[in-house]
Amino acid sequence: MKRLTMVTLLLLLVLGSLPASTAEREGSLPEELAARKPSAPNDLYVAVLPFWSRDERQSETARACVLLNLMRHEFRFAPKGSPSLPAVVRRTDAALKKDSAWEPLARLDPALVARVGAALGAQWAIYGEFGELHTTSEKGGILRRKVGVIDLRLVLVEVASGEILYWSRVQDSGSGGGGLLPAKATSVERRLVTQTINGIFDDLATALPEHHVGAEVTSEEVRRVVEAMGK
Repeated sequence: MKRLTMVTLLLLLVLGSLPASTAEREGSLPEELAARKPSAPNDLYVAVLPFWSRDERQSETARACVLLNLMRHEFRFAPKGSPSLPAVVRRTDAALKKDSAWEPLARLDPALVARVGAALGAQWAIYGEFGELHTTSEKGGILRRKVGVIDLRLVLVEVASGEILYWSRVQDSGSGGGGLLPAKATSVERRLVTQTINGIFDDLATALPEHHVGAEVTSEEVRRVVEAMGK
């Protein structure tokens, strides 16, 4: 009986950490990008600009996840010759701040993104924004859980033309278990961002020439990159 009770409790803890299946998507179709016959990933340099957010920590989480997904899909980072991901971020931010139209608290637009991408020697540039990303605490049965909500938009710009090649907006929610294994709000948010951007890149990759795709990016990998970016 004790074993059954423990198994039940552990099952509830696991179920409490699973994401809810409520994702809603809108945006470009992979076929639309494929029709433009994009180059193979290893022929493209991509600049990754900040995601607009009221919380800089959340913005850096999204950016780290994008960088890791680009590595997973064999893209190269602009500017060329950057020795590390933190160096990529520092050099990109320096180029962004040199643009006369840049405002620290303003959302980015495709024209600004294209100019910065050109200054960095990129063919493509990615940016995005959070319409919403927050976590609340709810009591569910015997366990308390953290429930997160995300509304994220990712935009891919062709630097030469300034045109939006691909964009995706995802609204989703997920939860983290409570009780014996309480989830932190930041960990639930990081998991939501990671899963959302993984999904966007999986859709995007279907439009690209056939290439090797590595293992899915994990929330723990994102955390480590965010910490490195802050050093």
